[in-house]
Amino acid sequence: MNNFLETLKNKNSEKIPVWFMRQAGRYMDAYKEIRKKYNIREICMNPEITEKITYEPVNLLNVDAAIIFADIILPLEAMGYNIDFNLNGPVIYNGYKNNRELKNIIEFDENNLKYKTYDAIKLFKKKHKNTPLIGFSGGIITILSYILSGTSDNNLNYTKKIMLNDDIFKDYKKLIKNMIINYLKMQIKAGVDAIQIFDSWLGSLSPYTFNNYIKNDIIEIVNEFKGKIPVIYFATGNSGMINSFNDINPDFLSIDWRINIKDARKILNNDIGLQGNLDPYIVQYSKNYAINESNYILSQNFDKNNYIFNLGHGVLPDTKVDTLRSIVDTIHSFNK
Repeated sequence: MNNFLETLKNKNSEKIPVWFMRQAGRYMDAYKEIRKKYNIREICMNPEITEKITYEPVNLLNVDAAIIFADIILPLEAMGYNIDFNLNGPVIYNGYKNNRELKNIIEFDENNLKYKTYDAIKLFKKKHKNTPLIGFSGGIITILSYILSGTSDNNLNYTKKIMLNDDIFKDYKKLIKNMIINYLKMQIKAGVDAIQIFDSWLGSLSPYTFNNYIKNDIIEIVNEFKGKIPVIYFATGNSGMINSFNDINPDFLSIDWRINIKDARKILNNDIGLQGNLDPYIVQYSKNYAINESNYILSQNFDKNNYIFNLGHGVLPDTKVDTLRSIVDTIHSFNK
């Protein structure tokens, strides 16, 4: 069995598994060539192109799993949101600022989704039966931040204002929670082997605010899938919230580089696996230092069956392919 799948089942895999968040991205020549011809929307509407991009890092880097290529914002279009993309990221024209009362916004229905994520997953599993495929969604506060602010709100400054002062926040939150659940169910139905939830801005909340406003909703999302398919939860800046994830209880918690992974293990219940947590900026800037830090991270986890090597966030655009390959070789050659 594949090292990634064995580890998801908490079995003693032969090697520590490794994959990289944003492993299909702008550092790859093949991806840059495709982007010269197609934008994100066009790629995600074409299952053949999506499948090709999704598999390319497996072939290029020898990682142990693929993650379906998509964008966390695109499912919102199936709810009636009007979205565009500029150089600074997505813009939502009929979000909270211009449409507080949710006029013409509906519950997510996969039948309204014009992007061929389902078909791309089916095609990938048909062509690559032995390669595990991860499905994903954005996390609840991250997606809400785009809707409320209309654009990227990575410090959650505007999101907190609405969360703390407008009762309609609860209606927005319920809509997005249901969207996440149903969007992931669609991917599971198509055949993914695991799911990861990307809550990139979650760490901008204080642990107290997180517990009061978001934690129970995340518990609901995770409980929808717990025991049915492995669930990985990722958030940057989540060091101060790790204890709360004992209540959330995902199968794996993916952590960023701002905490020693051994310290995270001391806080987290032993039956929750860990994923992470190499600094992606180190990987972009120095191959030798990245290898050294990878070995240090491995030394903190060599005796654990439920550990997956990854970065603490996505691969950065100027990262060299050779550096990523060398990291993968280092992980696979590590003697557990």
